[in-house]
Amino acid sequence: MIRTFVTSLAIAILGAAHGRAETKNVMWTGWFSDLGCASGRATSGVFTPTNSECAKKCIEKGAEPVFIGEEAKAIYKVKDYPSVVDDLGWRLEIVGTVDESAKTISVSSVKRLSAVVLSCGRQKKSGVTKE
Repeated sequence: MIRTFVTSLAIAILGAAHGRAETKNVMWTGWFSDLGCASGRATSGVFTPTNSECAKKCIEKGAEPVFIGEEAKAIYKVKDYPSVVDDLGWRLEIVGTVDESAKTISVSSVKRLSAVVLSCGRQKKSGVTKE
């Protein structure tokens, strides 16, 4: 009887420990974006800023905001930070708590480092004249 109780208790404790989130405190640099834009780029291994105007429109329409982590080379869904839209278009230093299993970040502070200036990646054609 006691052995069964001890075994059940051990299983319950191990189960609770296994279900606990893998969280860590971080201070990273990166950019805010929306899940759609950032996911497409991340799938191809690109972890750079996205178009802030597009991200703003998507977030305002209900898209999930994310943080693109420069060091982590990953994207995290943003929790507990209602000012994401205000900080779009900036390279940021953020402090927060990351849950690796859920791929989320709870932001506790944000510092703007520099404005993001994006330009079209297409090269201009030179010397081509159509008649």
